[in-house]
Amino acid sequence: MNRTFPSERVCLLIALAAGALLRLPILLNAPAIELDGIGYATMADDFTRGLFGRALSSVFPPVYPLSVALLHLAIPDVELAGRLVSFAFGILLIYVSFLFAKRLLRDDTKALWAAILLALQPYLIRYSGQVLSESLATFLFATTVFTFYIGWQDGRRGYIAASGLCLTLTYLTRPEYVVFYAPFLLYLWARRRILESLLFLLPFLLLGSLYMGYLWSQTGVWMVSRKAMLSPFVPLKAFFGNVPIVSFEFFVAIFPLFFFFAVFGLKKIEKPYRNLFLVLVICHILSLSFVSHATRRYSVEFIPISIVFVVEGIYAVRAYLGRTFPGRRSLYHAMVVLVVCASLFQSFTPAVRSERGLHKKAGLFLLRYDPGSVVASRLPLVAFYEKGTPVELVPHAPKDRTISHFFLIMAEKKVKYVALDEEAQRLLPDLAAYLSKSAPLKEFREKGAFVSIYRVGGG
Repeated sequence: MNRTFPSERVCLLIALAAGALLRLPILLNAPAIELDGIGYATMADDFTRGLFGRALSSVFPPVYPLSVALLHLAIPDVELAGRLVSFAFGILLIYVSFLFAKRLLRDDTKALWAAILLALQPYLIRYSGQVLSESLATFLFATTVFTFYIGWQDGRRGYIAASGLCLTLTYLTRPEYVVFYAPFLLYLWARRRILESLLFLLPFLLLGSLYMGYLWSQTGVWMVSRKAMLSPFVPLKAFFGNVPIVSFEFFVAIFPLFFFFAVFGLKKIEKPYRNLFLVLVICHILSLSFVSHATRRYSVEFIPISIVFVVEGIYAVRAYLGRTFPGRRSLYHAMVVLVVCASLFQSFTPAVRSERGLHKKAGLFLLRYDPGSVVASRLPLVAFYEKGTPVELVPHAPKDRTISHFFLIMAEKKVKYVALDEEAQRLLPDLAAYLSKSAPLKEFREKGAFVSIYRVGGG
């Protein structure tokens, strides 16, 4: 084995520490919770309080908020608990990927490079500090692929069963990943490994079908997730238009510079894994093209399973530079610096707009001033931090109706406060003009953005 580094353990610890340090700013300095994070945090809070029926009635699947709920038992701040769950699985992903890369590449140095690149990968850094399911789903799906490949190649049934369990948990974290049962089972059936197929399916039959049965009992419709009702399949014509869009988003999620090296490293990886990876990519792109809302966020789970191609690509480019420009090691060093700098630059691009921090400040002010109230706002952030009830401001605000009609609706919904920001002011000039006749209860401003709180209800 290549022993370029002085100690595998020391270098791996350095990679894990670097990954942790790069993720800490997002973990500690996020301006506000993500919008989907509100749903996850609310579910976690319901799980913690034993309100399982209410938690499971959400459009989001249960595994990530349940993980947050378990940590929330020890950490009072549910938002921090959610960020720590994402952080922990982001770090675990680096370690698990190192172990698999070491097995697949049979080279400690290359495996360490895989760990380092995952520590630096921009989107993995970003999602490791957010109250979103991406970090957990990425860990689970990567573990699914890694354990399946080992079990499939080495004939180890325990790994196949573990892979089936991980895929079931991935489905219960991100329901669109239920489609991957098809390619994995086809691989097993192609070798007539019926017992392994049953072991692979068993966790889904026990857990996945239980969840689907619960959804059926609540809705009367068989579905893989409540999100399926919000994301209908698109017509065939739109599907063909979506394929290049989803492919582009996949390319961006892998990260263009990493994708460049992966192309060079594709043929360097053993054929069975390369073919499995390509089949999974095709399945991913085609399945997402049938829905209309696919973005790069839905392709993040493919980053760790593609990193071995990136590593081999870097070595291939290094060898080419050595042959073409002998003695010019500075070119290789410049390439490494380029990878690191580009990754770091992309990693610290804000994922949540900083002005949303003003919504958080407004919510925390109301939490001290009048907690648990009904708040109308463009975004639900204010009510989340105020621990109150959100009411969407824009659909109810005056457009074709009068100001008096608006306040009648607010009275019916028992709204006590309206939080007006610059975007709501632009969309609802009549309401903004009416509210501005009186001084706001409190106003928060920063770099042209603002959130003004107006009291509109009594009691």
